[in-house]
Amino acid sequence: MPIPRNWSEELISEWLQLLGYLTEVGIPLPGTGKGGRQEADVVGTKIIESESNDKVLQIFHVEVGELGGNYESNVHYVRNKFSSSRTEAIINRMNRRMGSLKPVEYKKLYVDIWATRKKIDKLTSNLDLQREGIEIWTLEKLFQGVLRAITDWVPDHGPKPGEATLPESYWMLKMIEALREWRLLNISSPTI
Repeated sequence: MPIPRNWSEELISEWLQLLGYLTEVGIPLPGTGKGGRQEADVVGTKIIESESNDKVLQIFHVEVGELGGNYESNVHYVRNKFSSSRTEAIINRMNRRMGSLKPVEYKKLYVDIWATRKKIDKLTSNLDLQREGIEIWTLEKLFQGVLRAITDWVPDHGPKPGEATLPESYWMLKMIEALREWRLLNISSPTI
């Protein structure tokens, strides 16, 4: 199992695990012909039930980084991260791992760890990204989601939400939990 390349991928992987996903990082993907290895940063997978009690393969694909350049190049870059060839390769891989299930619910999220809200708001309003179901978050919004997941977490056996501490294996989440408990971390209430 590959190890996340950086703290943000580790944080996202742990967050998705806390939400009940099985996660993989650094999934190899088809190349663009320009050289270099193409991969998906973090992918979470779980089987959920639809309203009609059908089994659905839910995939949560998260890319993380820093967008530079101009608006048009950023839109192109993000769209490419979730291109049909890349998402199809991920769906095929997860179907092999989880058993072939249809339908597939595919969530797409790009987290820019250094962008301003203004930059993200402009990208979020892009119609092409909206049509393709790609969400873009700031680091602040990710942290809000992480804090909500920590607060809402319920162990498989035991106390109610908020009454248990996280398992030690969640390194990044344990650090955030400790910072919150010692009131060293102050993030506004989650609005996700």
